Amino acid sequence: MKAAKFPGFLLANILAALLVGYLLDSWLHTSPVFIVIGVLYAVIGSIVLLVWHEKKQNS
Repeated sequence: MKAAKFPGFLLANILAALLVGYLLDSWLHTSPVFIVIGVLYAVIGSIVLLVWHEKKQNS
């Protein structure tokens, strides 16, 4: 993955996490627990994936 594609990839992951988190929170009648967990997971996962791909390309 090129670094130039990263913002779009991150945005797509965050939007998907927001949607799934919102649906879970609505269904389970919880505060925004699943939204926060999903967004953190999406951001951390995207950064880890970017670093992994960059290391793989430079090897």
